[in-house]
Amino acid sequence: MAALGKRALVVPAVIAAAIAGVTLWSAFGGDALKTTPREDVRTVRFNMAWLPQGSMAGVFVAMDKGYFADAGLNVEPVRGFGGIRTANELDQGMFEFAYLDPLSVALNRSKGGAARMIGGINMKLPAGACFVKERHTITAPADLAGLRFGAGQSSAIQTLMPAWLQDNGVDPARVEQIQLDPAIVVSSLVEGRIDAAECWLGNSMALFDKAAKAKGVSIGRIAYADFGLDVYGSGLATRDALIDSDPELVRAFTQAAYRGYAEAARDPQAALAIIRRHYPLLDEAVTERQIRETAELMAAEGGSYRLKPEKIERTVTTLQANGQLKDFDATETLFTNAFVPTGKQP
Repeated sequence: MAALGKRALVVPAVIAAAIAGVTLWSAFGGDALKTTPREDVRTVRFNMAWLPQGSMAGVFVAMDKGYFADAGLNVEPVRGFGGIRTANELDQGMFEFAYLDPLSVALNRSKGGAARMIGGINMKLPAGACFVKERHTITAPADLAGLRFGAGQSSAIQTLMPAWLQDNGVDPARVEQIQLDPAIVVSSLVEGRIDAAECWLGNSMALFDKAAKAKGVSIGRIAYADFGLDVYGSGLATRDALIDSDPELVRAFTQAAYRGYAEAARDPQAALAIIRRHYPLLDEAVTERQIRETAELMAAEGGSYRLKPEKIERTVTTLQANGQLKDFDATETLFTNAFVPTGKQP
């Protein structure tokens, strides 16, 4: 991986973006949303894996509508710093629940950790490679050869990219992967410091389009899933110890969260109003688009949030093809469907 300051990645721009990110989060209200729980509810912490955004709308709807309270829970959402770090912090007991992907869970468990998926949200991988149409034409992975590709430094999807490139006939050495502070990935692409960038439906895609429009350019995208990477994106996760010690707590959280996501999908504008009451600085158009994209991702397998063993297995085998998870044969420990509600959501 290339160093952050390599080539055109100018240090002052990095510092400015980092300061802006800290300032923005401070305006959001710090590292956790504080609530006043009733005496008869239990407080648990939920790591969002990144800053508050539309993909988290279901959790905020469940808070606002009292779905968590009805289940005896007070949920405190806390910002995160990417999937790999989130998995490790969850495993260490810093949070009871998290928004997490199978890639990060697999890497955590391969090192002796005990994070586990308890249901899907992104039933189709939302990740892709974005580019500025006025500068490049990228219609397939082969078109990334010779380009600088930027992605967040804690993004687990980077661990799969070399194998994905190789599966599509591209020598991974021909794509210069650059690890960036997630806060500057969008600006780095739009301003031309990198040629292509990791982008996500329900997350950064709306931000790329907004920044590009302000710059007078437009964004193109190819989806990893359209070129053979048929794995899950993020969903809900906890750790084995909590599943073993308090399965009813895990069930209560999971079912209330899914109830919130079902409501957010039914009424995205109401969900937008709820999340912006908590975080009024969130961009209205960007956040609503994230909510709608997340609803579409959740509907990708007929509205079921149950994780298929064969699709989880593909995550493991792809990592192994990339030289990771050597001798790992515990795919069944990466997830459980025991807490996923069945039937039509209320």
